[in-house]
Amino acid sequence: MRRNSASKSVERQRARRGGAMLESVFVLLTFLALIIGIFDIGQMLFLHETLVERARNACRYGAVRCVDPLVVQNLVMFGQPWTPEGKTTGIFGLTRSMVTVTRENVGTTEDRYVVKISNYPFLMLSPWLAGRYTGRSIVASMSTEAP
Repeated sequence: MRRNSASKSVERQRARRGGAMLESVFVLLTFLALIIGIFDIGQMLFLHETLVERARNACRYGAVRCVDPLVVQNLVMFGQPWTPEGKTTGIFGLTRSMVTVTRENVGTTEDRYVVKISNYPFLMLSPWLAGRYTGRSIVASMSTEAP
């Protein structure tokens, strides 16, 4: 009879250890998914804000200097007024088709540069959102300074 109660005690102890391990795995998976989700949202915000800042700076440069729209496009893509030798894609994989620069109402008091960045890609790693997505369009506009 004594052996029987001792073996039941050992079985209970093993069951408790197994339950604790299972609970630890669930908590760890939840925590890991949460951390990856926070990383993804941070990456998405960083990418969007960097592109917004690039578009604003390029608009400002074009408005003050009244330069060719290609120069403004280069500022968005490469951070400089010219295209670096051998480069076809800019920051975060931007291509010329993703960056549109127009100059509206030329010669009037409403003369302005408009920069639009569209279809830029970003990658999500979260288990529930994993995949490649395109960001919503970013539009920056600034009126030119009259000489």
